[in-house]
Amino acid sequence: MIDLNNIASYQENNRIEAKKAAGGFPHSLWETYSAFANTIGGLILLGVEERGDKSLRVTGVPDGDGYVNTFWKTVRDPAKVSQNILCPEDVVLHTVEGKEIVVISVPRANRCQRPVYIGDSPFQGSYRRDGEGDYHCSADEVRAMLRDRDDTPADLAVLAGRDEGDLSQETLRQFRLLMAMRQPEHPYNYLPDDRFLPAVGILGPSQTGLHPTLAGLLLLGKRKALREVFPQFRLEYREEDTGFHLETIRPGPPENVFSFYMMVSRRLTAVSALLAEESDEETALAGALREAVLNAILHADYFSRGGLTICRKAGELLVSNGGLLRVSPEQARMGEAADPRNQGLIHLFSLVKLATGTGQGLRGIYSLWARRGWQMPMLSEVFSAGRTNLTLPLPPREFSPEELTRQQVIEYLTDHIAAGRRTLAQGLGLPEPEIQAALKRLMESNLVVQSGRTYRLRA
Repeated sequence: MIDLNNIASYQENNRIEAKKAAGGFPHSLWETYSAFANTIGGLILLGVEERGDKSLRVTGVPDGDGYVNTFWKTVRDPAKVSQNILCPEDVVLHTVEGKEIVVISVPRANRCQRPVYIGDSPFQGSYRRDGEGDYHCSADEVRAMLRDRDDTPADLAVLAGRDEGDLSQETLRQFRLLMAMRQPEHPYNYLPDDRFLPAVGILGPSQTGLHPTLAGLLLLGKRKALREVFPQFRLEYREEDTGFHLETIRPGPPENVFSFYMMVSRRLTAVSALLAEESDEETALAGALREAVLNAILHADYFSRGGLTICRKAGELLVSNGGLLRVSPEQARMGEAADPRNQGLIHLFSLVKLATGTGQGLRGIYSLWARRGWQMPMLSEVFSAGRTNLTLPLPPREFSPEELTRQQVIEYLTDHIAAGRRTLAQGLGLPEPEIQAALKRLMESNLVVQSGRTYRLRA
């Protein structure tokens, strides 16, 4: 709540809207009501005007009680407004400088209430807040809000028009190997592929047999099939302006979210080893960066535009995914209200001991940064773009791209014992000549030995 007795010190912004309302109850109030509800909430002040210098001035309303009654009558009329999301205490009449003003506190609507719209069509009457003004939501924004209203996880749907041939056998092999390593006693490890896929939910039943689920296609799908089902599908990891180069570096494109996670995870684990000053810090930082990437994968709206982007710069990691938060940023940071968008993916990643669905991942990230005394992460939503961004400041230490590649090779050989150049290049998403150069330096440093066409760490 603002200090109403010092109202001249405020300006209109993303959470304050002033309306003079001297000539009657303003119709534009309902656009702002919709906009605040569909964004982050805010205050509507009736009987307050914005001056030329952007400061606010109390003008008062001619009939405070009448304005309050008109507001409640309209907000409770479903033909005028889709949702009344207010409590009685959210609409209050105040006397300021001897004049009456109406203060309406609009909360952020929960996902089951959005979009809050005026009139009879969400596509015609939905608004959002951007800076000092309200804007009409695009059809894509409305469709995204409508998708999020459904409590049935969208990624559990069975794609009757797709078949097992749309799944990458190489990614399936990697997934099963990791599951066997992480859960060696799990009974599913002993099933052949044709029984394993429906048992874990990668394939689901329909009237015409077994077909990939949305979650299964996201996890293991081939690139062509993913683009056909998700026209906006994009997974990108890039490095730019890292202190040694200005050009953008993009490791080889992964097919699906599992291969994307594994590729980015290995690279960020190597980054952590070069940034950390001690082993426990290295382990904690690597886990936190991997958690940030996995959190975005599990919460992304893959039908939205923009896809999933991870960008590492010299001093930060930006994790950006399509889709807005389904709870408030404060709840997400504190881990108080887990409401993941992709329950099917959570189940599949839990089979390899990577996901829990408890909502504690972000809380752990913030806790680590606080313990280390680093600049705190920033979680934000870009409503006009329909995206969620998590910016993680990184410890201020520099290393070259060549050092990073060598560290990645070390991490890979630590996990896989031995590998050839081509396997390393494919596993790390890097050009084979770059891998060859890294192996040469590692052998010169007596860290890696060659045996035929394979390489391993020196014992």
